Amino acid sequence: MNLLEYLLAASVLRVLGRLFDRLPRARHRIVLATARVSRLEGNLAAIDAAIRRRHPDAEIVHLLEPYAYGLRGKLAYLARLVRGMYQLRRARLFVVDNAYLPVHVAPHDVRTTVVQVWHATGALKRFGADTARPLAEPERRFLHRHYDYVVASGEAAREPYSRALRTPVDRVLALGAPRADVLLDMSALATTRDQFVAEHPALAGRRVVLYAPTFRGRGRAKRAAGSLDARRLRSLLPPDHALVLKTHPNLDPALTATDGFDVVLDPADEIDRAFAATDVLVTDYSSSIFEWALLRRPLVLLVPDLADYEADPGLYLDYRTDMIGAIVEDTDGVASAILSDRFDLSAYDAFVARHLGSSQGGASERFVERFVDPLFQAGRGRRRPD
Repeated sequence: MNLLEYLLAASVLRVLGRLFDRLPRARHRIVLATARVSRLEGNLAAIDAAIRRRHPDAEIVHLLEPYAYGLRGKLAYLARLVRGMYQLRRARLFVVDNAYLPVHVAPHDVRTTVVQVWHATGALKRFGADTARPLAEPERRFLHRHYDYVVASGEAAREPYSRALRTPVDRVLALGAPRADVLLDMSALATTRDQFVAEHPALAGRRVVLYAPTFRGRGRAKRAAGSLDARRLRSLLPPDHALVLKTHPNLDPALTATDGFDVVLDPADEIDRAFAATDVLVTDYSSSIFEWALLRRPLVLLVPDLADYEADPGLYLDYRTDMIGAIVEDTDGVASAILSDRFDLSAYDAFVARHLGSSQGGASERFVERFVDPLFQAGRGRRRPD
């Protein structure tokens, strides 16, 4: 989005917002919104399920509206954002998991509470308004403004989230990561593993190695990591090892070569479902490392471009001293780490305590208790949850 596009869109949304403010608030309306993907997933999906369990009479609206490029895509996206502004100005609780323009263009009425439940877990790579390279216009003037609260996975993420999401640190609450709840439910985890293997029979009876890197670059310039030679790794691993690829959901899958992989997952698939059936995770700078740590399973970090990534976008953790897992720089290093199977898991407990102290299950319920229960309590003198 360039500056002119932002100014036009923001002007339209502000005018409409003032008109929509004249409408009555829907008593129990809760909106779950994202501009990342077209399906309910991650923290939003976990929160949705928890609300329905506890308050089946809640009115829940889903706004699943990914950003689009090109003139036609941008116009269609603007039309969807008009709907988003309407819902924002009528809801009692508005929950987002990424930047969402109707929230940022102007302050909202105090009768509505806006909560950011960032889609990633923990604080690994710098993001939002806290990247090593300062934001350019127009993002510098609007990105991540007007949240009432931000939910973080643990105490260590509160300060980074405060800076990245432009929210006072006392409004960043370490309630845990709702999306991680399923990884701490052993029964649900076993069921998910069985279902996942049934969907991908090539995994049955094999040691599953999942390669799930994050992307490089921003916006339309996003590109694949390009660090792993999957065909060589496949040749180095024995047949009882299954090599699986899961690309980032916001990256065009055509940018990643698939030769050498036994199974290629749909980028839109939830990575936590794949984790249930995974024995070894190979990644780089993905925040999924925090969720993986909950399972106390082997981790390989393929980071040949560590110095470049530290410079842009930057990292909150020092990979040399703060990270778990085996750090390698090439495909042969990945193979050696997997085949030697000498992973040191002793640091996982301290890592989890530091970054996911509240993620010991029940994060979804804590969210509902904090933000949803007050909407259904008698005597609504408070205008926002305190």
